Amino acid sequence: MINEKKDLHLCVIMSDSYFPIYQEIFNKTLPREFDSVNILHVRDCDSTPGAVGEENFKNINYKKLQFIAKQLIMHEGDNLLALDLDVVCFKNFKDEINLLLKDNDMVFQHNKHYENMPYCVATWALQCSRKNINFFDREVLPRSKALLLKKDVWDEIVRTKTPVPGKWLHHLNGEQQYLDGDACVVNAAILESDLGKKLNISLLSDAYTQGDGTLPDNPEECILYQAASTGTGVTAKTTALTNVYEHIKGKQQ
Repeated sequence: MINEKKDLHLCVIMSDSYFPIYQEIFNKTLPREFDSVNILHVRDCDSTPGAVGEENFKNINYKKLQFIAKQLIMHEGDNLLALDLDVVCFKNFKDEINLLLKDNDMVFQHNKHYENMPYCVATWALQCSRKNINFFDREVLPRSKALLLKKDVWDEIVRTKTPVPGKWLHHLNGEQQYLDGDACVVNAAILESDLGKKLNISLLSDAYTQGDGTLPDNPEECILYQAASTGTGVTAKTTALTNVYEHIKGKQQ
């Protein structure tokens, strides 16, 4: 009988400003169950935690997608989990992720804040399969190049109506816009391409919670809590995550 059990590898990306969050929050609550933890520490640019859409933030988003693509190739035949650092974990979840990936190419945390972009890339599990490798090569990585353009360059392109590659644009909100973050890139690649529409994708349960620092409705069931929209800066992120962690942990004891 063939053993179908797959390893689950973790990949995370951070710049210098995120290092305190990694040391004080992420690493202390992360389960010790992953088969490898692969970290890309970006050193040539930095961004304030939470500064979504800022130029260096988008550069780091670009490097994140490039890193995930390389991880898929490196661990082909296994599974991969990409996690943002602004998260606290409460339970082991490797087996559940691997089980979900038996029937799905990708599994995402649900982004309830934007119904036109339902896939939250802050908690994102993928099969390291030839299908996903090809999808990244043909749909995700070409779109990710749009993240390298500065806002003034985009403004000039719009003003002068300069043609750009079609994959640098999206229509997720009902009108043509340029891609300005990793979530835009991935959601557009999935929802607006033929290859993306052929992927089997599922959403994680509400036990994988995303919040703005407010306490979840389901603390006893919470597996992880991803902090979104908690303001900018290390202090805002660490304070929100610490408060949520202490509350949820107290409810689970």
